[in-house]
Amino acid sequence: MRVLITGARGLVGYHVAEAFANVGSYIHLTSRGKSPFPDFPYTPVDLTDREAVAMLIAEARPDVVIHSAAMTMVDACQEQPAQCWMQNVTATRYLLEVLTERFPKAHFVFVSTDFVYDGFPAERRPYIEGDYEAPLSVYGASKLAAEAWVRTYPGPWAIARTALVYGYTPTLQRDNILLRVLARLRAGKDIQLFVDQIRTPTWAQDLAEGLKLLAEKRAQGIFHLAGSDIETPYGFGQKVARIWGLPEEMIQPITEKDFRSPAPRPLYSPLSIEKAQALGYQPHSIDQALRILREAL
Repeated sequence: MRVLITGARGLVGYHVAEAFANVGSYIHLTSRGKSPFPDFPYTPVDLTDREAVAMLIAEARPDVVIHSAAMTMVDACQEQPAQCWMQNVTATRYLLEVLTERFPKAHFVFVSTDFVYDGFPAERRPYIEGDYEAPLSVYGASKLAAEAWVRTYPGPWAIARTALVYGYTPTLQRDNILLRVLARLRAGKDIQLFVDQIRTPTWAQDLAEGLKLLAEKRAQGIFHLAGSDIETPYGFGQKVARIWGLPEEMIQPITEKDFRSPAPRPLYSPLSIEKAQALGYQPHSIDQALRILREAL
């Protein structure tokens, strides 16, 4: 199986590359900047350049494309909507158009987000794959628009929605909630985390294994690939402090009324993973994942 992975320098893409490398797949990586894996074929590409995308696809000749590259900084997307749309929607469209022309049987696996939901489900339960989407932010809208392009692809496709991804890689260029909590507490500084945002935090390594599973099964449709625990950012931070032996009292609880971000977030967006679990997806609990990560950090 020939696998093309976009966003290979990012948190998700890096772990996806590791997951496929561990089973001996041929992998071709793309991102911006230097290759994160010198031993694997790598092509730095601006995915908003259609001609460059065409050259990349011709070189990689993929059976599977795992598209994890995206502009994921939610507030930056809100403040720079045109750039967000180019990176999240246009880039996805170009990949799909070129695949349709040249490799229409390639399996396209797209990484999306819980932010396609508005946080007001008809029932107070985790979102399931058929629930109504109504994004509140530019970021969420861009991912839902990209999903719409994926649905037009004539070949096999899967959409993997995930949430609050955390973890570590040696090439990481921006932080995530885990690294942000550790950095602040280790420096002796307080950190404020929301108590009124309810989500399903996801270890990047679990997400990568889930994406590999979708590719191996040639699964089609929408799947939720998230963590098994429903938690708030504040509760997640408390677990990090406890497992690393750092002062929990330095984590300050705040609500949306205390601090309004440029981009609105859904207050309730936990994802049901039962459909993915039926396929074989088995994520770690937050405590399990953090204890493993503690050995690396």
